[in-house]
Amino acid sequence: MTQPPNFSIHEAAQWLGVSARTVYRLSQSGRLPGFKVGNQWRFSQELLERWAADQVTMGWLKRGVSARSLRRPTAGEEPT
Repeated sequence: MTQPPNFSIHEAAQWLGVSARTVYRLSQSGRLPGFKVGNQWRFSQELLERWAADQVTMGWLKRGVSARSLRRPTAGEEPT
């Protein structure tokens, strides 16, 4: 069984769709899960996926949006 790859800053930035500077800043502040190998940052794809999912979930919770309110109504059902 192979492990998912560890990304460099530039690969993580591309995967997240942000700049390398943003990834570096978030890592330095401890807000993005990563680790250093020597003087280079590395990011686990699995941890980045979990982190991204948590960011979406927390954003919805802060706004009071529920998963139910995002669901499309079925035939004959009134929208909520």
